[in-house]
Amino acid sequence: MSFLNIPTIMFSGFVVQAALGLLFWRSWRVEPERQEFLLWSASCGSASLGFLLMAFYPGTYTLAAVTIGPGLLLMSFALSWQGLRRFDHRSVDLNLASAGPLLWMALTTIVPVFHEVLAACLALFGILAAVYAALVVHEHRLSAREEHLPARRMITTWFLVHGLVALVAAALSLASAVIGGGGAMLVQPIWPGLFAAELLLHGVVAGVAADLLVKERLQLESRWAASTDTLTGLVNRGTFLEMLQTLSVKVRGEGAFLYVDVDHVKRINDRFGHSGGDHVLKTCADLIARELPQHALLGRLAGAEFAAYIPFCDLEKAEALGHVICESVAQQIFTLGDAMVGVTVSVGVAHGALQVTPDELLKRADAALHSAKVNGRNAVVVWHEGDRPSYA
Repeated sequence: MSFLNIPTIMFSGFVVQAALGLLFWRSWRVEPERQEFLLWSASCGSASLGFLLMAFYPGTYTLAAVTIGPGLLLMSFALSWQGLRRFDHRSVDLNLASAGPLLWMALTTIVPVFHEVLAACLALFGILAAVYAALVVHEHRLSAREEHLPARRMITTWFLVHGLVALVAAALSLASAVIGGGGAMLVQPIWPGLFAAELLLHGVVAGVAADLLVKERLQLESRWAASTDTLTGLVNRGTFLEMLQTLSVKVRGEGAFLYVDVDHVKRINDRFGHSGGDHVLKTCADLIARELPQHALLGRLAGAEFAAYIPFCDLEKAEALGHVICESVAQQIFTLGDAMVGVTVSVGVAHGALQVTPDELLKRADAALHSAKVNGRNAVVVWHEGDRPSYA
């Protein structure tokens, strides 16, 4: 007899997974567009039923306890994997996910050895469980490159451990089968009970991990919403200035600052409404971003004002970029209502070095922009030493 009561462990798994499944189901009912909740609820439901069937294992082969029960547990692994893919905005393939459970059910139903030797069943189950753990680890590593969620590393580590435990259980099962000469189903060693306890723990950790990922993404989205401009998707003034301070220190101040103002936006708002003005601002933001280097920092500082900081950019290149932005916007035809409208921008350019603070750099670019607007707009003005540093 095992030192651990496997039926008790399995029944505990039934209760825990049923509770988790109901929680995910409730979350899906609140947010029906979040299909990952539905997949995770189905995963917990499948695991719950699988644990319940396995709790009534009589010591010999039965279709319910040996074939269907573990098959449902494997299906829960597959659905959990697909739920993670949906959470990370990847396609869901339930046919592919079902391959492992279907293979399990086919082999344990048709092949006689799985009716006679429990070790053979445990070995196959351990291998398939390890495969699904590896697939989840792969998904997390792919997603970590695109989105940093602190919990991913801990979750990846756990699934690696779970996969290794499953492989160890498979190896021990094969060794037991060989040493035992393919004898009757084994219940003597302690490790089957330990593996059952690990499966119970894994079910809890996987459910908590999914909930933790959801909460961390919500926190990330909230921070992102607080730091970005809703119209253009660029960082807002406060975030831009914070990032400018950090970036300027990292590059030792070697960079150029472009201050861009869309000309006569108020006239556009008065004539075409604020929706017309918003369309102009959004398009101008896209055009500016398109012309800047990828490593540039771009933000919306005020209503029609945009700012860009380009590290390691000298004054001549910055001035050339200003002219490119002016020409790009001037060549764009805006369709507002029934009218075709042209729009221009004014650009102020300043260059910084180690002795120039980000705040001073912004003032210099603001002074140059003021000169561009005073001198007729649709122009690029560069701040030079000796110029007035700012305009109130």
